[in-house]
Amino acid sequence: MPESTLPKPTPSKPTPSKLTLPKLTALLSCVALALAIAPLVAQEPGTSAAVAAAADRELRVVTYNIRYGSATDGLDRWELRGPRLIATIDGLAGDLVALQEAEAFQVRELLTALPRYAALGVHRDDGRTRGESCTILYDRARFAVAESATFWLSETPERVASKSWDAALPRICTWARFVELDGGRACYVFNVHLDHRGQDSRVASTRLVRERMRAVVTRVGFEAPAVLLGDFNAGEDNPAFTSLFAQAPEDPLQLVDSYRAIHPSDLAGTFNGFDPESDGGSRKIDHLLVTRGLAVRGAGIDRRLIDGRQPSDHFAVWASLAWD
Repeated sequence: MPESTLPKPTPSKPTPSKLTLPKLTALLSCVALALAIAPLVAQEPGTSAAVAAAADRELRVVTYNIRYGSATDGLDRWELRGPRLIATIDGLAGDLVALQEAEAFQVRELLTALPRYAALGVHRDDGRTRGESCTILYDRARFAVAESATFWLSETPERVASKSWDAALPRICTWARFVELDGGRACYVFNVHLDHRGQDSRVASTRLVRERMRAVVTRVGFEAPAVLLGDFNAGEDNPAFTSLFAQAPEDPLQLVDSYRAIHPSDLAGTFNGFDPESDGGSRKIDHLLVTRGLAVRGAGIDRRLIDGRQPSDHFAVWASLAWD
């Protein structure tokens, strides 16, 4: 048959597949799974997104004299105010919380009520569990403790329960180096409680603490920024406090008052004596200082009442910091 007389083939039209209910369900399931996994993949440890998120995360630090729990404080005794203080610490959401005057049973109650935290530190009367302490609570999901120690604020710092100069009571400094579990960034925390009566003791104690800090944080291979905080029993014009800033510009241990970095002229009293009407006045005796390497993003004094009463006879002082 001649080519011209051959019948031309008719192009076949594709038959559209029918999207049945089972196929539609499977398709939607795949889409939902992909959307659910995407954020997890983006934040998988080790990815650039996760590293960036960790690097931007601020460090929230708190110092809080919680008043020793065996005190006979009437309506403000520990049995009644303990829940208020626990709620305050929980609300402050600190990554690192430095306590002063904490007795062993108080620390146990705090850890039971706030399982986010672990604690380190010894007590001043026996180097174990007797007397007050400068316990540091830390977020166990964020930090590991690389090292820690306690020394007594005296002429014999390694001697348990020692006191010197004109101190009325043994006083201590508990310090630790914390390392982030995600990212490995480190910082030191030095938690102090200076004597409430002896001015010579306060001056000598801050000198001792500064010397110890310098020796610890500048060790080759262990350099890291530091926080010095606690109850100094000394106002901002007291030589025990002002001497911390009288250093040469080249001194690697330059300190900045975190609260004054944000509130340079505000009244900033931190002792309330359990008075519900008190704002602390103008005498700031609880301080939170930082070295180079930590930038202050925010700071404050927590003066909130709970059920119309103070959780402690001091206000908590907090700062939000960032590694720089």
